[in-house]
Amino acid sequence: MNNEYNGWPNRMTWSMSLYCESLDDVRALREHLEDIAADLPLPAMDLLLSAMAEVKWDYLEQAFSPADASDDDSDD
Repeated sequence: MNNEYNGWPNRMTWSMSLYCESLDDVRALREHLEDIAADLPLPAMDLLLSAMAEVKWDYLEQAFSPADASDDDSDD
């Protein structure tokens, strides 16, 4: 079964992408959610951590990584 959602690996990854404009945003969002989880009551923490486990963070970071710098170095 294909779980793709709007061109992203899954719905949770797509959902997190809506809050990001850069690689720094992805990293800050993940860190913020981890910090929040630590302060939640156990059932809410479990729910948040389960949702976060569905996010393909590596894919998300790659999607918001700047293009390879060598592509911008043209001497035309």
